[in-house]
Amino acid sequence: TPQLPQSSFSHLRRQAAALDAFRPRLDACCHHETPLACARQAWTEVLDGFCDDEFGVKTRQFHCCRQRGTA
Repeated sequence: TPQLPQSSFSHLRRQAAALDAFRPRLDACCHHETPLACARQAWTEVLDGFCDDEFGVKTRQFHCCRQRGTA
């Protein structure tokens, strides 16, 4: 996670944490028999977790968290 000031920037910390969570899962997908499907599922799960975190705070949520389905 990048070095950010302790106050403010929590939205950037959540974004960085989501990308940090995605990286090892994506690496594991490289060895999967269907890497694209694996990567898509990993991204969806990480993004769902990110959006759960976003909706858990009283700030404006990241725009993609208001999308549904394949959007």
